[in-house]
Amino acid sequence: MGISLLAGCGSVAHAADSRPNILWIGLDDARADVLGSYGAAWATTPNIDRLAAEGVRFHNAIVQNPVCIPSRNSMKTGYYPYEVGPVEMGRTPEVKGDYIDHERMSQLNETSLLDVWTNSGMKPMNLGKLHARHDCINDLGDAPRLVNVRGEPTPFFRQQIGIPEPLYLNDLTAHTKKYQWLIGGILNVKPELTETWRLGDLAVEQLHELSEQEDPFFLRVSFHAPHVGCYVPPEYFVDPALIDLPLPTEEERALKPRFEQGPLHEYAGADLTPEQIGLARGTYFGMINLVDVQIGRILNVLEEQGLLNKTIIAFTSDQGFQLGEHGLWKKRVFYEDNVRTPFILRYPKALPKNKTIEDPVELIDFLPTLLDISGFDVPREIRGRSLMPLINGQVAAWRKATFSEIDHSQSMYDELRQGTGRRVMVRTTDWKLVYFFDSRVADKDGALYHLIEDPGERINLYHDPQYRGVIARLEDLAERWHKGENLFIE
Repeated sequence: MGISLLAGCGSVAHAADSRPNILWIGLDDARADVLGSYGAAWATTPNIDRLAAEGVRFHNAIVQNPVCIPSRNSMKTGYYPYEVGPVEMGRTPEVKGDYIDHERMSQLNETSLLDVWTNSGMKPMNLGKLHARHDCINDLGDAPRLVNVRGEPTPFFRQQIGIPEPLYLNDLTAHTKKYQWLIGGILNVKPELTETWRLGDLAVEQLHELSEQEDPFFLRVSFHAPHVGCYVPPEYFVDPALIDLPLPTEEERALKPRFEQGPLHEYAGADLTPEQIGLARGTYFGMINLVDVQIGRILNVLEEQGLLNKTIIAFTSDQGFQLGEHGLWKKRVFYEDNVRTPFILRYPKALPKNKTIEDPVELIDFLPTLLDISGFDVPREIRGRSLMPLINGQVAAWRKATFSEIDHSQSMYDELRQGTGRRVMVRTTDWKLVYFFDSRVADKDGALYHLIEDPGERINLYHDPQYRGVIARLEDLAERWHKGENLFIE
């Protein structure tokens, strides 16, 4: 049987009839530096940056899995992927890992923190991408996509729009090498025809309807952007000359783990010209700018209806995206570009304005924090906790380390499945360790980065003897994390 979702500790007090509305805005594959408020000078995101200026921004928010479904599932349960599953998105492994307690996983997999709102009569609703835990949230529909992950026109495109000639301006696109995922393209359509804008239309319409009811609402607007296939209308493309991101040197790549140089590069490598690299990056950041316009429309509705300060607004992503740094594109790695995502909360009645939390936090803390602010008890059994003590300055630091994991043996991609298993990341303020933490894999094939001196994670120190003590300390933290020990800084 599953855990109780009503047992817990004290929380922010709200009478049931005065609970706030909740608007959860989610992105797909958005890394932290997509926003101006996170330091991207080339990002045009005034509306999302407004949320940060009027609320709390978590500068180092770490996801618990670098793939969408496991990450979202972990967020919704308050547990780590190895506790509730899945630990990847794909197929059953040929040999199951012995790190999973399958009986306990079966029990915990019934858990969803969203059920707390449902049990109170405030059923969460979703517009857009759903992904994981379909039974605990009402699906209100989505905006059909114009192109698929490879950039090919969908039936919706053909039926509603036809095929412009040429489909792409200048006939220039950027694709990954093996799977031909579209990672860059300028699509000759009006912005209002993109699924991002049409999802904005649905959100605006739904908020107008919700504003007419007396009961509080919980609405998630889940954008597909900037997930592949990546494209933007021409007016939203960001000039690549403005985007200052590194590309790897041969010396850097030679130091990387063998799994990364081989299978991961086969999965997500791309032989691109400088023009295509610029196209991919300009497209990616342009997609975020297009989302920001929709958020501006949403905020306008809340203001017009007098709901802005009665609504908790949460902005998150499920994981990030590689843009050629370290020679990789897309995801399934543990670089900051992939595991560090935007996380912003705005609610003037309970949260300070313009506050930045530098201490690393985990996304399993997200829903417990919403529960707390909403006046619900936070279940004691879960691994996530409300971040309110950190926000209110009652504690100076949070966890001793943050963790992320993926089991490549469960992958849908054959090149990642063979001879592999569970790979984990242990991240402190100063250090990051990545290695195979799995009895099925004899070679840990690790990577160690000093985040203070090497924030770009270019120099792998794993094989340097002078850092054996650091590695041992981080591995000990991973062992304790896996055993379920309390690693909060009390």
